[in-house]
Amino acid sequence: MNREEIEEAISTHLPGLSVQTLTSLLEVLEELGVESRADLVLVQENDLVKCLRPIQCRKLLNGLKNEPLAGRPWYIDFRVRWDRMTASIRKALSNQARPSPGDRKYMVRAVVDQMFEHDLNPTRAICHSIAWSIVRDYPKCFADVGKKGDIVGDGSHSLLQQIKARVEYKNRKNTLARHRREKRPRTAVVEGGRLMARGPVDQYGCVRWSPTELPSGETMESLYEIKKQLSNIYSEKGMGGAETAEALMEKTYVIQRQYLNSVPAPTVAEIQEEWPFLFSQRTDVAFLDKMQEAINNKGSTIIRFCQELSRHPSIEEILAKYEPETSDKAVCVLLLLMAYFKEPKTSIMLETD
Repeated sequence: MNREEIEEAISTHLPGLSVQTLTSLLEVLEELGVESRADLVLVQENDLVKCLRPIQCRKLLNGLKNEPLAGRPWYIDFRVRWDRMTASIRKALSNQARPSPGDRKYMVRAVVDQMFEHDLNPTRAICHSIAWSIVRDYPKCFADVGKKGDIVGDGSHSLLQQIKARVEYKNRKNTLARHRREKRPRTAVVEGGRLMARGPVDQYGCVRWSPTELPSGETMESLYEIKKQLSNIYSEKGMGGAETAEALMEKTYVIQRQYLNSVPAPTVAEIQEEWPFLFSQRTDVAFLDKMQEAINNKGSTIIRFCQELSRHPSIEEILAKYEPETSDKAVCVLLLLMAYFKEPKTSIMLETD
């Protein structure tokens, strides 16, 4: 029996133990056949009642079980401290019920805070390992479940997304700790003889969060002059000048980001006043194509969902006129969504001068 190693392990978790009690405990462990520190995890509470009080037994055994083994990554032995969660979360776990959205958010925050004790920026793989272990222990509380009650995938995708998003939120101002991945652009733009590709992206999807490199041949003064030109274009043409302003908006991206990232953050009204063309449709995503694709993929699901609703006259009226073979599904889906969210039909068209 490695007496010194075992004594050190006991003293770590029960530092106030008297010499007499410690000696008795070591004798009991030797009788049980404990030879090394690793054997301590096999000891049960009933084995120690002769020399330790119940709370001391539990403190020692819980501490030993939660100790990471040498050479193993910390997340392999990571255990959520459920005893520190709110009473409503503990009740949901004991009843094998799904916690409320608010409780789930609290749980995610608590789990991430506990993870940060080991790693200030755990990778997605680490987050997945922890999310999956939570789902494995409490599938009825946290697993992703399909309509028929079957577990979707490994059941941890939505919890993983929440945990990873929380990690990135906590690291939003910590550029040294934040991991970012390079994303290959679908398209590249040649500007001034250089190939401009997308920069690092994070969970929030921003392709260049805080750029520092100015466009070729430009200075900060010249960029602010271009900003004045943009203001003049908007004053003369309104949003009708968005196409003309597009190239100028690309050039002034650096000072746009500086303004948006400033502290305190500007309000939406202030942004709209300073950079009105940010509110025009300027994106590398084919919005209309994506919209049509989404309607084709999800439209039938939306229609079926609305067909199951009761006591909704507006939806019933729309469905009564819908003929699957001849009617336009896209129009039907849009009208159903507007009726469901109680939007007036007139708001589907925006009139501008």
